[in-house]
Order: sequence, then C-alpha cells, then structure tokens
Amino acid sequence: MLIFGDILHMKKRIFSSFLTSFLIFLFSVNLIAQKSINGIVLASDNSDPLVGVTVMVKGTEKGTITDLNGSFSLNLEEEENTIVASFVGYKSKEISVNNITKVSIFLEEDITELGEVVVTALGFKEERDKLGQTASKVEGNEISRSAETGLIDGMAGKASGLRVTRSSGDPGAGSHIQIRGPVTITSSLQPLIILDGVPIDNSSGTSSTSGVVSQSRLNDINPNDIESIQILKGASAAALWGSQAAKGVIYITTKSGEKGSKPKISFKSVYSVDKINARHPLQSTFGQGDNGNYNSFSTRSWGDKISDRDGSEDIVDMFGPYFIDQNGVRHYNVLQKNSKSIYDDSNFNQIIKDGHYTENTLSISGGGENGTNYFSVGDLNQSGIIQGNSKYRRTTLRFNSTREIGDKIKITFKNSYSNTKSDRIRKGASSTGLYLGLLRTPADFDNTGYIGEYYFSSSSSPIAGRHRSYRNPTGGRVNAGFNNPNWTINNQKNNNSVERFLSNIQLDFTLTDWLTIVSRTGIDYYQSRTSQFFKPGTVGSTFGQGYFTDGIRTNRVFNTDIIARSFFDINPDLNMSLILGANLNDRKYLSMGGNIRDFILPIDLYDFSNAQPENVNIEDFDRHMRTAATYLSLNLGIKDMIFINSNVRGEASSTIGPEAESIFIYPSVDVAWQFSKLNLFLGSPILTFGKLRLAYGEVGVEPPPYNTQSIYVSPNYSDSYGGSLSTDLFGAGSFTPSQDLGDPKLSPEIKKEYEIGTDLRFLDNKIKIGYSYYYNKTEDVFFNLSLANSSGYDEIFTNAGEIENKGMEVDFTYDIISINDFRISLNANWSFYRNKVLDLKGVESIRLGGLSAVSGRAVEGYPLGVFWGTKFARNDDGTIFLNSNGFPTLDLESGVIGDPHPDWQGGLGTTLSWKDLSLFFLFERYHGADIYAGTRAVLLNYGRHKDSAVETTAQKDLFDYNGGLITSGTIFRGSVHDFGVGDVALTEPWYRGIGGYFSGVQEQFVEDGSWTRLRELTLSYSLRTPKFIKSTKLSSIDFSFTGRNLFIWTDFIGNDPDTNLTEVSTTRGIDYFNNPGTKSYVFKILINY
Repeated sequence: MLIFGDILHMKKRIFSSFLTSFLIFLFSVNLIAQKSINGIVLASDNSDPLVGVTVMVKGTEKGTITDLNGSFSLNLEEEENTIVASFVGYKSKEISVNNITKVSIFLEEDITELGEVVVTALGFKEERDKLGQTASKVEGNEISRSAETGLIDGMAGKASGLRVTRSSGDPGAGSHIQIRGPVTITSSLQPLIILDGVPIDNSSGTSSTSGVVSQSRLNDINPNDIESIQILKGASAAALWGSQAAKGVIYITTKSGEKGSKPKISFKSVYSVDKINARHPLQSTFGQGDNGNYNSFSTRSWGDKISDRDGSEDIVDMFGPYFIDQNGVRHYNVLQKNSKSIYDDSNFNQIIKDGHYTENTLSISGGGENGTNYFSVGDLNQSGIIQGNSKYRRTTLRFNSTREIGDKIKITFKNSYSNTKSDRIRKGASSTGLYLGLLRTPADFDNTGYIGEYYFSSSSSPIAGRHRSYRNPTGGRVNAGFNNPNWTINNQKNNNSVERFLSNIQLDFTLTDWLTIVSRTGIDYYQSRTSQFFKPGTVGSTFGQGYFTDGIRTNRVFNTDIIARSFFDINPDLNMSLILGANLNDRKYLSMGGNIRDFILPIDLYDFSNAQPENVNIEDFDRHMRTAATYLSLNLGIKDMIFINSNVRGEASSTIGPEAESIFIYPSVDVAWQFSKLNLFLGSPILTFGKLRLAYGEVGVEPPPYNTQSIYVSPNYSDSYGGSLSTDLFGAGSFTPSQDLGDPKLSPEIKKEYEIGTDLRFLDNKIKIGYSYYYNKTEDVFFNLSLANSSGYDEIFTNAGEIENKGMEVDFTYDIISINDFRISLNANWSFYRNKVLDLKGVESIRLGGLSAVSGRAVEGYPLGVFWGTKFARNDDGTIFLNSNGFPTLDLESGVIGDPHPDWQGGLGTTLSWKDLSLFFLFERYHGADIYAGTRAVLLNYGRHKDSAVETTAQKDLFDYNGGLITSGTIFRGSVHDFGVGDVALTEPWYRGIGGYFSGVQEQFVEDGSWTRLRELTLSYSLRTPKFIKSTKLSSIDFSFTGRNLFIWTDFIGNDPDTNLTEVSTTRGIDYFNNPGTKSYVFKILINY
C-alpha cells in the first residue's frame, strides 16, 4: 500500500508539473502572439488631448477609449496592424501600427459636421440644415491667426456680404463694418454686437475730417478669447432684436473650458514689424516758389529747377530777423537759393518709422464633472509707424465659468476687464494734421528745426517757443501757416484711456424633459477719459495761443432676458420647439468735460485755471434710451425634411413719439426644404445634401433720443466779422427755443427683407455651395426736413425717406485633396449689392459728411453716400464744354460725381498642410468702388505731386490755361493734353485753377478705387512628436509667421485704398491726407501644456 501510495503521489506531481509546464507554454505562446501599443490622441489645431475618443482595432470589436489625458493602451494580435480613432466632431483616422509600440494621433475637426451648428440671435445652437435664414461663421482661430490687433479687421475677407473698411493704419484705429449695404441715413451703419447673448456697445466716437482717428469699442475684446463669430445677415435671422437689428447682427461667443478635461495651459507671444505700405509720389525736381522763381515765403513748389542752381551756399540776410532752433542752428531769410540739397527723404524719416507691437497672452482652461473654467490675461503694446505720439496698449482679463448643480440647474458666468491707452496723431483736413504739413513741404526745405527762439534783430530780445515751418522759415509770424510735422508729433497730445467691464450671468433651469427656463442678465460699462493739448504756437486761430481739453465719458448697457424653451415630438413626422421670452434693454451715456483756449501762461500747464473765464467752455451731455419687448419663436419640423421657423417681437421704445404707436411688431419667418431627402436623390454619388430656403423678416432702426418735442437751448450769437457772444457768461445764462421742431409722431425706421437661397453639398461633402439673393427696403427713414420760415422753425427731424438694397451672396468651399497627412482646401466668398435712395420728399440732397469740396450725400435715385462736388460744364449731349483755348470750364452747379460702393467684393482662402506644416493665404478683392483722391488734388495744386514736375518740349504752339502762348520748341514744366479740340499745355495756371483742389473741378479726381490684396499669409509648424511630448511634458509648441497686406494691386497711388477720411461713418471712400496704412510681418509662438 505504501508503494502504491508513493506511485500515486509521484503521478500527481508529474501531472501537476506537466500541467504547469503546459500552462506556461500556452501563456508564452500567447505573449508571443500578442503585442501592446500605447498612444495619445490630440486635436490637430491646438494639440489639446481629446477625452473619450474611441480607438478600435480595424475589422474587430476590440477597442478602448482615451482617458482624461487623451491616452490609451491596447493589446493587439500579431495580425492586427491597423487601428481606427474616431470622435464626435472630428474626422476618423486610420493608423498603421506595424512594428511600433507608441503612437500620437492627431484628429482634424470635421468642418462639415461643425458647420451644421450655428448660433441664433438669442444665442442658442441650432442645426444649420434646418434653418431658412443666412449666417456666416468665422472661427476664433481664424481671427487669431490673422494676427490683427483688432477683432474687426480679423474678419475682413472671410464672409460674404460683410464689408470691413479701415480708417487708417494708426494703432487702435476704428474700422467700419457693413452688412448687406447701407439701410439708414442719419444713424450709424454698424451692426448690433451680441457678446455671449448680451448686446454690447461698439461706438467709435465722433467721426470727422480732422482730429485723431477714433477707436472702435469692439476692439477692446482680446481676439484670442474668441471661440467663434456668427454673422447674422438677413432680417429674418435678426428679427428677435427688433429696432436694433436693421444693420445686421454679429454674435460673438467667447471660449470656455472643456468638461471632464485636465487643466490646459497655453502661452502665446507675438512680435510684429509694421511698415508703411504706400507713399504719395512727390517731385523733387523743383523747389519752393511760384512761376519758376524761388520764394522762401511761398506756400507752393512751383519754383526754380533745383538742378539748375550752382550748388553753393545760400545767400541769406544776416542783418535781418533770424531763428535759433532746438538744436542751436541759426536760420536766416534766404535771399538767393543756391543749394541743391533735397530733404524729402530726411523729412519723411523724421516722421515715419517702422512700427512694432508685442502681445502676450496666457490662458488656462479645463473642467470637471460638474463644470468648466476658462481664464486668460493678455497684454498688447503697440507703437505705430509715426514717430512720437502713435501708441496703443490694451490689457485684458477674462474669466468664464460654468457650474452644474445636480441635473436641473446650470449657472454660467462670463466676465472680462479691459484697459486701453492710446495717443494718436491728428490727420486729414486740418492745418495741424500730420500728413498735410509733411506732404506740402517743398523738397528743398529742411523740417529739422521746428521750435526755438525768434529774434527780430541781433539786438532784440528773443521770443521763445516760436514755430518754424516752410511757410514761416524764421518764425517771424505767430501763425506758421501749416504745422511743421515735427511740431505735430512733439507738441500735440491726444491721450485716451478706457476701462471697460463686461459681465453676464445665465441660469438654465431644466424643469422637465421638455421645458427649460433661461435667465440671462448682462452689463457693459466703460469709462473713457480723453485729453488734448496744443502747445501755444500751434497753427490755427483755435489752437494758436494754446488749447487744452479734458473730458470723461461713461457708457452703460444693461440687458436682461427671461426665456422659456420647450421641445415636443408630436408624432414621428412632426416635432415642434417653442420659445417665449421678455427683454429689457437700458442704455445710458454721459459726457462731461470742457476746454480752454488762449493760455494766460504760455507753458505746458494742463489745467483749466490757465485761461480767462471767457475762454473756458464747460460741456455736459447725457443720453438715456430704453426698450422693453416680448417675443415668441415657433419652429416646426415636418418629416425631417421641411422646417418652418417663425418669430415675432413686440417692442416699446423710450425714443418713440408720444403720438406714434406705442408698440411696434417685428415678425419673421423662414422655411427650409431638404429636397435631397426625396427618393430621387437618395443614394446619389454626386449630391450629398440639398436645401432650398425662403425667408422674410422685419427689423427696425430706433430713433435717436430727444427729437419728439421741441427743446430750449443756450444760444451763442455771432456775426460775419468774427464776433461771438455766449449768453452763458451773463448771470444765470439764458435759453431760447431751439430752431428744430420736435416730432411727436416720430417712429422707428422699418426694414422689410425677402430672401431666397440654396445650400448644396457634393461628393460626400467635399464641395459646399451656399447661394442667397435678397431684397430689402427701409421705410420711414428719418432725417431733417426744412420748414417754411413762417413756422418759426428751420427744420423737423421726421420719418420721410425710403432706401432699398438688393444683392447676391455666394460661399464656396472645396476639400481638394485629403490623403493621409496631406490636405489642400479652398474657401471662397463673393457678394454684391445695389443700393438706391428711393424717396427724400423732394430734398435735393442730404449732406452726410466729408470735405467742403467733396462730401458724401443722400440723393434721390442714387446710392446712399455718393460723392457730391464740382463738375465740368457740359453741352446738351453730355460732352465737356470747351472754351476758345480748348480748356474745360467749371459748371456753376455741383452734383453727383462718383459712387464709393463696390460693384462686387470677394475673398479666396487656401490651406495647404502636410503633417505638422501648414500654409494659409487669403486674397481679397474689392472691385469697382470709386475713391476721391483729395491728397493728389492738393499736391498737384501745390506743385508737389510727381505728375506736376513733368517737363515737355512743345512740338507746336500751345495755349496754357490763362491763354498764354508756349511757342514750338520751348521746354516747359507741364504736359500736353487734348480735351477734344486739340492739344493744350497743362501748366501751373491749370493746376492752380480748375485742374487742382482749390477752385478746381473735383470730378476729375474721382478714381477707380478697386484693389486686390494678399490680405493674409501664414506659414506655421507644430512641434508635437511623441518624443517631444514625452521629454517636455508639453502638448506642443507652434511656430508661425504671418504677413498682412504684403502685396496690393491697385491703380490708386499714394495710400492704401482701404482707408477713409471720415472713419466709421456713412461717407466712404475719401482720401485727404489720411494717415498711411501698413503692412506687417508677424512672428508667433504658442506653447501648449
């Protein structure tokens, strides 16, 4: 038995050893047959880890999902060599994993899928394919990539129907935004700006032909904080904002953190070099003087030929008055000009330099199970291309947060603070403006010495602080004629600082599965302080003895909405959503300040005590406007094919007259029919999606306040001899009835718009086309109508006009190539509109702004803002009337001479990317718009334009403008031209007569303002290899170079034609000594952790 037991025990040990060995063998075989792979999945645009990405083994059901760090791990069989990563909103990607154990996967956003979600006027997300209205979307990374310092300019060329025009290249300068043509005469054309569901202010100050370029308050927002911008173009899309929406709506969404993700830290640093992109062509052949003779006191450059001088030192009057400038250089009156020195370049370089800016932005974002956070701080510090006072600095702080309390309540906070400081230079139609003094200066005058002491004789006492310019070469006159540009940049200040707070809170209460209550309240508040200082000696009667102004403006916009949203699936073929809401919008503006002139002490004293009481002016103004409204929105979906969206808003406004209707109704409806779901098109290999859409809507323009009743004013009496009497200086002052009659029936302007369009997608969404045609008419347009003298009033501000717009818009995208890591895509937009003023109640024209010679006008039967100025006299058949010498003459009546509206505009953007290297370029075309070349007109008159220096040998006897005879063979300064009856000589009399600006025919200076520009060129590289990520713990480092406005193709010479003298106003397309535009070279680095 013992032996048998031992044998049995041995068998068990042998069997156990065998079984163990067999199991070890099987496990070893399994290890040999399997392989392990670890990886991370990141977003291709910013290298953020993607949480919850599904990673599957191709052809199997084996897979996993990524964790909070975007990481995953998989065990694969030997024959399993391909994995597939997929995530909602991103394109799926296949990766071959042969012989590798670690992999980094970068997923690209699915543009088609994301494009299907748009933000409505109330800030709710809807599927684009179910809407019959038109909207364009610009992503935040597109704004940031452009490297524009201002948010507005970053949108240029990126959306159809959107017109963005710069005022100038000055740091912080405002820009004009227009959507689908101008719709009103006296009100601003700027669209309503909605930030995270709350209206905010985008005022730009007072637009003028002189002074400094105004800012746009929208540029207070840091472009790096923008998630997306939705441009709601049609009335149907914007109707829920009633009387504030006639000019369109721009809805801006700021960034938020991502729920369930770890903190993401990004630091972005930008450095830009800015250069002037165009210069007016000046002549340096002839010097200061008139009629071919040098004259040191002449305002013009029709003097002698500089090269004909002997080159010796000038002969000066050393016994007469003289001037000692800031550098100790003595200047005498020139008796005979012998020097051949030309100062154009040195004068220019004293004023214009390379500008630059630095921008640093730090952002932190993330989220947990119950909320998200986003924090950013940014600082932009810019020095413009103009020496001295051309600076802009913007510091921003933003904190956005969401919190979910249970599954019923969600709270969203979005708050920001910004502080901007600027110091900008005067421009335009002002003797104290920069470019006016610089460009008129003769080529043979040195501007270096601009301030110093004037001596009447060697024995006299000096007069300090005198202003020297080419019209005042020894500082003998108090008024220097035109500012020496060095005086302008050193002795004139325009400081502005703005502090702004934007804050809103939204509460979402989910009461049931089908009902949600939304409460949204926001406030926009800013305080702006502006001070101006003009040193005694500045040109002009206003500034000559010193001028100082200081003022504070505050603006507050308060908005609150309470909204109920419900959703119903009535049956499988019919669903409905309903919105019922109420809105209160309250806006208050206050301006307080004053100015002094004729200083008591001619020193740099920034105080109101430095002037006599009669030279002190104190001003204050306040404006308060309020609207209250209720609105209803009903959306129906029928068979998931036809979608009907209707809205109605009932609104009361504080600015409506007491005898007008108390509530105005703004309805809208749009219909979308997805015809591609018909059996005819199902399964089509060509047509992926097709939709027809129809829309109608009504929106308004709210009347400005204080026009519904006649008011009393404090008068100022003056006469033609310069006398002035202000009643404020006597006792308690006095008041008289205003000469403007109030209109108790004043009501909003109403814009009614029809729209039809289609959205098509082809070849599995590779090609997308959007087309829209619209027609709108604005009725009851208000403006001032003249009254009979017998009424006791001059005019009444009332509803009297009509304006129409019609146009087309096309958007086109094409993913040309998308093979592995190589991609080429194209994005294009094209649009045009035709505008016409239909009715002005018999008024010949309404001046909108501009120069005394050329202005923008409203004229019945013409587009709004046409150029109005002097014309050539014409015969009955329309040909130019010519006098006996063959020259045209001036028509006694002014009229329409040009149209600044474009025939069409468009943008073409292309992206080429290979792995982590990307190239993007954007071309923009602006075709057919007229521009008034006012600077050229003046420079021709002054003999400073290059075209005025042409020398010609007469081939036959010629007459000049004054009837003088130039005999054959004579070399003369001028050119030969035939107006229709034979050659004539265009010489100094012509350019100083009707051939120049002053007393000239202005229609000859209306030029083609068309342009094509390389708006943006960006080359970027993202460093994010697995080895780099592992060694640095960073997600990526992105390097990029951006060029802005690198090339401009245009027939307009002298300045960037994308400019406007009257800044953000209805009058467009005037160049008159506008400060120059810029092109920029921008270097960026973005570090993501």
